[in-house]
Amino acid sequence: MRTRRPGLAGGLLAAVLLAGAPVQAAEDVGLIVYRDRIEQAYNARDNAGIASAREELQSAGRDRGEEHLATYYAAYSYLRQATLAGDNKAQARDALEECIGLLSTLLLQKPDYAEARALYASCLGASSTYYVLRAASRGMQAGREMATAVKIAPDNPWVVFQDGVSDYSTPPLFGGDKDRALVKLRRAAGLFEASRPPGSSQPVFGEVDTWLYIGRSLAATGQSAEAREALETAQRYAPDSRDVAEALASL
Repeated sequence: MRTRRPGLAGGLLAAVLLAGAPVQAAEDVGLIVYRDRIEQAYNARDNAGIASAREELQSAGRDRGEEHLATYYAAYSYLRQATLAGDNKAQARDALEECIGLLSTLLLQKPDYAEARALYASCLGASSTYYVLRAASRGMQAGREMATAVKIAPDNPWVVFQDGVSDYSTPPLFGGDKDRALVKLRRAAGLFEASRPPGSSQPVFGEVDTWLYIGRSLAATGQSAEAREALETAQRYAPDSRDVAEALASL
């Protein structure tokens, strides 16, 4: 039985939304607390909880002099809210516009912030599904932004991951390719594993989403047994993930 997964219309870039905390910020425990709260609220499908965590995050970022990272996480929280909006197109569109607005300002200040540029591309690509006249231009802009992010940081697991999700989510008519997505996502999984602290077998933030999308890509290309194996890997890492449970139920 297929379980309908809450997400952006057409499934575009729902995880990146995957998704995406900058790897170099892994030691910033102060703001990671708020990122994790956003993820916990997302997993609980608690839109108000995401908003509350974001408000406290932005305040903490100002107090700690880390407004750039706080802005990045805040933009990510809006992408998570867009995913939760499901069929409420106006709510999803408005959340994505908040994401785009925050990141466009951030990138004017920090143009080489690769993770922010990749997230910006994700928000642009997802937002294109909610417009008619701007759909094509936003889609093309998303492609350019993602290409720039990859050029800046070709071995950054978050950037590689989001690039893979973009290939997975984009229709073939507009350049998407699920086989190519799988190659990128597998590479991202290896990069994430390599970024773990020495001697650690615990996944870093981002690995679960990567295995989730590896499973989805395998399922989409008819490799059901391999898809289940990938999703079970994700479930071992995050047994409480509703996204993973719903993906397994849909096989």
